[in-house]
Amino acid sequence: MVRDIIGTFLPKEWPSVDPETLTMSYHASFANAHCPVERPKPATGTPVETLKVFIKFHNETGADIEIFKHLVPSKHEEALLCYEYGRSGLGAKVYGFFKTQDGTLGRIDEFLDARNMEPEDVEDAAIRADVAKGLAMFHAMKPSLQKKAVEPYYEAVINGLKKYHKMDKLKALGKEGGVSVDNLVDYHFGARLRKVVDKLESIGGKAGWCIHDIQFMNVLVKNDSKEGESKVVLIDFEFVMQNYRAFDIGGHFMQKMFKWFDEESKIANCKKYTDEEKRHFCEEYARQWNKLTGDSDTGDQVFLESEYGYMLAITFDIHNMLCFMSGEDDKDPLNLLGLNKLFDEFVDQYAKLGLEDP
Repeated sequence: MVRDIIGTFLPKEWPSVDPETLTMSYHASFANAHCPVERPKPATGTPVETLKVFIKFHNETGADIEIFKHLVPSKHEEALLCYEYGRSGLGAKVYGFFKTQDGTLGRIDEFLDARNMEPEDVEDAAIRADVAKGLAMFHAMKPSLQKKAVEPYYEAVINGLKKYHKMDKLKALGKEGGVSVDNLVDYHFGARLRKVVDKLESIGGKAGWCIHDIQFMNVLVKNDSKEGESKVVLIDFEFVMQNYRAFDIGGHFMQKMFKWFDEESKIANCKKYTDEEKRHFCEEYARQWNKLTGDSDTGDQVFLESEYGYMLAITFDIHNMLCFMSGEDDKDPLNLLGLNKLFDEFVDQYAKLGLEDP
């Protein structure tokens, strides 16, 4: 089936490949599944079609993003966004979309010779600059997606956080997992998040197309980038919608401290983003943003916005983790420790910026 699907879009050589000779591995994550597929090199001559592709299957996700359903792209819109992003030269080329007999939607992408970004990567100024420029280009993109206001996202996430506020079930799960989350569950995130948003609005925080799920797994570092081209590629656009650009920038700084798919600890063993590194990132971001929009933003302005964006991104992760915890009865101590680390970061940042407690 996989050979036939690929052969539909790459019709010169793939249709005649013996399926037994294909190398593939299927990986399922929470929202999607993917499968890299490779065919052997032809015995004679030079291949005219790629030897390796990346198939992405879009699974219908569960209730944990129910509150964002009216805001995030449909699976079709997400696939189209990936196609447009690929055509811009910034991301993987999309060869085509398909639907299997059981109704599963999927697409065939170019296989990128790349690896997931590691926390240490952003200590390299060149990679850090490429992530900054990549985010500015994404935020300023003009995709065919329908542009929605920013405020409905905050109404949704604040209501979502209220649902878990003081929830006994979450406290009990924490106790069963051996890690107390009582302080986090009793903390009124919603009211504080509203203050953060109001402050960001008051300093003129700008909006753009944000990725939201900005964890380092969703940034690829090319193994062999050509001279003059970006070393990084952004992936995974399930949550793309309009938001303050500060969300992704601050979120990127915050995510350096986490490795959500690690089996030994969700908290990365590395130093935090330094202020000097953040300011360099924001200078590079501002330069690229201005080039694309005609604005004249300074690195200082972007940095100030990102200080508030840091907390926007934390509340997104906390909401989604509490959702998963409540829905799946999750009491994995590694997840609970990660949650508490997010909580500590929010409390420290809120105090650092001198915001009033509600």
